[in-house]
Amino acid sequence: MKLTIVGLLILILLLGALPCMAQHPLILDVSTVVVGPQRLETLYAFAMGKWSDAGDHVGLNSTEIYCYLRFGFCNVADASSSFGLASVNFTSYDILRWDKNEIIAVDSSPVCLVNNLRFDFAAKKVSISSTSKGETRDEFCKVLTPSDMATVFLTGAIGETGQKKK
Repeated sequence: MKLTIVGLLILILLLGALPCMAQHPLILDVSTVVVGPQRLETLYAFAMGKWSDAGDHVGLNSTEIYCYLRFGFCNVADASSSFGLASVNFTSYDILRWDKNEIIAVDSSPVCLVNNLRFDFAAKKVSISSTSKGETRDEFCKVLTPSDMATVFLTGAIGETGQKKK
């Protein structure tokens, strides 16, 4: 009886941990690089994967993120498909903080939202979340829902995005 209870507890703990484990990008690298014709050295972060809300029709490597400490920005390029048409979105984020634990960068260019990009180095996770600017004059801002402001994670491991092993 004790063995069964202990086994069930372990199973419950493992199942509870799976969603957290499923939020790791396909690639996450932080290193020093040299860029440009002036050969400027900078700390660089790179991540590749698929946003957790992208759906089954988007590939595992549909998003790439490049951050450069010296220049103070991150670029996010991601592919999507809507009504059978492919598109690419390219967004620049201003780095607010980069330390040994994390990168925090923001894009405040949308009318209604501030988008927050976060690299968590200890957990090896990358996420984007959005918060409302409180704008109510624009009609588009009035129709925003909580799901428009949900946090999404960059994923990539086989099995966590619905992709099947071959």
